[in-house]
Amino acid sequence: MEAVQKIFTASGKALDIEEIRRGFPMLQTKHKGNPLVYLDSAATGQKPGIIIQKLKNFYSKEYAKPKEEHVLSQKVTKQLEEARKKAAEFIHASSSKEIIFTRGCTESINVVATGFARGFLKQGDEILITAMEHHANIIPWQMACETTGAKLVVAPITKTGELDMMAFETLITKKTRLVSVVHSSHVLGTILPIREITSIAHRSDIPVLVDGAQAAPHMPVDMQELDCDFYTFSGHKMGTPSGVGILYGKKNWLDKLSPGEGGGDMAKKVTFEKTEYADLPEKFEAGTSPFAEIICFGALIDYLNELNMEKTSEYEKDLMHYAEEKLSMIDGLTMFGSAPEKEPVISFSIDGIKMKKLEKELSDEYNIMIRTGDLTAQPLLEVLGVKELARISFCYYNTKGEIDYFVSALKNFLKK
Repeated sequence: MEAVQKIFTASGKALDIEEIRRGFPMLQTKHKGNPLVYLDSAATGQKPGIIIQKLKNFYSKEYAKPKEEHVLSQKVTKQLEEARKKAAEFIHASSSKEIIFTRGCTESINVVATGFARGFLKQGDEILITAMEHHANIIPWQMACETTGAKLVVAPITKTGELDMMAFETLITKKTRLVSVVHSSHVLGTILPIREITSIAHRSDIPVLVDGAQAAPHMPVDMQELDCDFYTFSGHKMGTPSGVGILYGKKNWLDKLSPGEGGGDMAKKVTFEKTEYADLPEKFEAGTSPFAEIICFGALIDYLNELNMEKTSEYEKDLMHYAEEKLSMIDGLTMFGSAPEKEPVISFSIDGIKMKKLEKELSDEYNIMIRTGDLTAQPLLEVLGVKELARISFCYYNTKGEIDYFVSALKNFLKK
């Protein structure tokens, strides 16, 4: 593979991709003499060595349960709340009290869906989503509808894989109680116009939840600019250990929602007759949190800020466009999603090829990791008229040399 390249910004400073790659232990591994080429960051991101070391040091030298009085606990509590503050600053929340730690994006969506089912939905109400949602932004709303008699409404997409904004606006009615949309599609890469969506919904006083699982790892996100009422994302896609996510919510909505889980520190006062819930954010954080992972998330934010996400976003999109150009030259290959604004994801099919066979051979013979199958988006694939797709997804630790290697391996596979 060719040497990794650097990308220069307007300031003249460059990301040193080679140095970045040296900081990821997994990228130094080999199989049959081939270095790992990891093109599945949309599923989960590789971990910087500094985060792995942070977790090791925490368990070796700092470990204790937070929110107790002894000195070890107080130090952990301080780190935990520092991580919450960093998360608030990272997404430009108004207050750290609007940051709820969860186990991931899926749980975050379920927290909101459960809260709405308990307090805001009734027979005949409607929840509006889009045709490009991940299962995690479909199933919780179906469950809420089943228990309340509400209805799930789906806004269509265009031939280029964009949200049909005209249809979307007409589907907002007096029955709509919430809009829940993806920020960027994990299949098509499409970046939705969230500010326009929130403006349309808010004209009718309808709250908006945004699934940011794919966007938050790849672009700066600003809650003041987007003006959504809820925003969710997972740490593991960004480089943290698994098991930690963020639910951002505007305070007025978090105050009104009832928690879906009870226990532990989410209670202020408990009697056998009644429980008084704790204030935000503890109200939604029942039980012992994944505090080691949360503390690592705070360290990851420092790392991403040092890299500068505007630079990494520009670099990742450059990789995507390079790969699109290379793939467009392969006969029988069809790429899905051609929106002008995309995240670094490419999904494709190849005439007559079983995608799982492709995934296995690339892995076994070339040490290249991609994702194939229904991509946890069965309804979207039905809309697209396909049963399975292959997906490659990029992060700032990938290179054009890796893309060339992947394309070469793909061509070798197709010759068989």
